[in-house]
Amino acid sequence: MEDHRQYLSNNADDDERRAAQQVMEGLAGLRLEAKMKEVAAERQVLERRAIWRRILVALIALALVVGAIYFVLGKKETPAAPTQTPQPQEQPATPPVNTPTSPVDKPLDKPQPMAQLTPGERLPDPRYPAPEAVLTRGGSGGTQQVSKALLDQIWYTDYPLNGLSVGGQFAKVDALLKKRNFEDAFDALEQIADSDTTRYLKGYSLLGWGEGTEALVYFNALQGRHNTWEPQLQWYRGLALLLDDKSEKALALFQQIAQQPRHPYQRQARKAVGLLQ
Repeated sequence: MEDHRQYLSNNADDDERRAAQQVMEGLAGLRLEAKMKEVAAERQVLERRAIWRRILVALIALALVVGAIYFVLGKKETPAAPTQTPQPQEQPATPPVNTPTSPVDKPLDKPQPMAQLTPGERLPDPRYPAPEAVLTRGGSGGTQQVSKALLDQIWYTDYPLNGLSVGGQFAKVDALLKKRNFEDAFDALEQIADSDTTRYLKGYSLLGWGEGTEALVYFNALQGRHNTWEPQLQWYRGLALLLDDKSEKALALFQQIAQQPRHPYQRQARKAVGLLQ
């Protein structure tokens, strides 16, 4: 390159210098044109990227607007769930256990209007009579016969006990209680380790046997310990109070149960209140 320039400077004539100058200018033009094409191509790439970015931003914005519209319209069109007043249902003689409540032993100030069965309302008679042992308690024979007759009308005792599992080691006890052999069932329970299940079955056995005082000891110890047992346990506790000559406490407990529409023994309690008052 230096030789070429030196030749043009020292040895070339004017025509050669002009021709060389034209060649150089042509080469420079070609290089400039190539550079311009390169710059134009890069610019097109940048412009295309900018266009795609704008399209992407527009799509995101559109999606946000559509989502906001759907959310607002969805809230307006969704109707509020209507409030329904639960209809009271008549409880069967042996209904499932419901929400437990704590018993109260003091009498109510005054009986409530709903504490007795309404005219014409009748419960099926209990499946089994009250224990005959009631007849041998203190007092005159006539008085005891009245008490036995009253107990026979409200002696709603159901087995198996609600919410209580009696398999395994309690299988023998379960078979005896199904036969209403309360004395042998209690003796069999004495051979089983102490537990809440054992206590409940002992209390039930004593109740069926006619031993109200002893049954109360077990029932009182179980109050509030098991939700599924509590409503039925309350009712059995009221029967045990009657066996133990504690009519006022039994009446107070039955009145409390009678005020609870969801209690499974509400109707039985209303019948007991009507007979005891």
